Formats: sequence, structure tokens, C-alpha cells
Amino acid sequence: MVRFRWLRKRLKEISESTKIEKILLILPFFILCLDSYLLLHALNLHDMYILIPVIILFIFSVAEIFVAIDEIHERTMQLKQNRQILYKVRKTVERTKEKPTVKEIMNLVLETYPELKNQKRQLYHAVCQVLSEKK
Repeated sequence: MVRFRWLRKRLKEISESTKIEKILLILPFFILCLDSYLLLHALNLHDMYILIPVIILFIFSVAEIFVAIDEIHERTMQLKQNRQILYKVRKTVERTKEKPTVKEIMNLVLETYPELKNQKRQLYHAVCQVLSEKK
């Protein structure tokens, strides 16, 4: 029985993220705590002039947290995709016997892995990176 799979995946991604991303995710939680305090205070006062803006701020804080988590998720997926492309390029470069050019490697990779035809820009950067590592 799988429970909270979405949450477990996101927590794993957050733990693998950079320090800056973690700090940028902590700030909305801090703001959410302040908004919660203001919301409780406005509820105790029964003042609608304070309550409505505080509720709006609370909703924006929750939305900001979801946006930050989604950005971390997208960055993690992009890094995973780049690692897969690098792996495929390294595998192709190892199979070549002579010193290949970037165009030759790109053509070989696209022949071997036709699913990368839509990702030529990432493929080009990966080929350049692998060839520079090989020197």
C-alpha cells in the first residue's frame, strides 16, 4: 500500500537540493508562521478589516510554498534528464575509436537514441562537456 508517495518524492528532492533552494523554501514557511499568528490574532479580535487581508496573505503564502516545491521538482527532473543524456553521450563516445568531432558524436547519438531529437540543445552541451572531459 503506497501512501503519501507525492510527499515522499518531494521531500527526497528537497533533501537533494542545494542550500540556496532550501533557504528559499524555508522563507515561505517562516512567512506562513507569521501569517498564522496574524490570522489567529484577527480571529480573536473579530475584526473583518484585518481578517480579510490576513486570509489573503495566508493563501498567498501557501501558494508560494507549492510554487517553490514545484520549482525544486522541475530542477530535479531537469538534472536527472541531463544526467541521462550525459550517460548516453559518454557511452557513444566510448564506442568510437578515433577522435570524433561534435557533429559526428551528435549524429551517432541521434541515430542510436532517436528520442533525443527534440533535445538537441541539451545534447550539444552534453557532447561538448564529454569531449572536454576526455581531453
